Amino acid sequence: MRLLLPIMILLLASTARAEESFIDGFPDVPMLSVIRAIEGEPVVFDTPGGTVAQATLLLEGTPARAMETYRESLTGLGWTCDSPTTAMHCWREENRLTFTGVTGEDGTARLMLRLEPQS
Repeated sequence: MRLLLPIMILLLASTARAEESFIDGFPDVPMLSVIRAIEGEPVVFDTPGGTVAQATLLLEGTPARAMETYRESLTGLGWTCDSPTTAMHCWREENRLTFTGVTGEDGTARLMLRLEPQS
């Protein structure tokens, strides 16, 4: 029975990971609880150098808090991220993510998320 419990915990963790929701067009960028909604549809297109994608994320809190939450999450997914200020950059393989915090005219906190090939 003692051996069965760790195996069950491992299976539950991997099932939760498999059901994790990711943002359309962004490889391994999860839809975290700091995101209230995506404004419009993400723009995604392929170039000879790789995929370029952009989305505007409506936030539950401040852009700084959202970037810190993403930094913690993305590090676990193999991304390397700098420390967030008004923007944060993350790198993995041939991809670069840029998060830029903005406040909309309606006062809603937003993150502009952009994926592009590293130059």
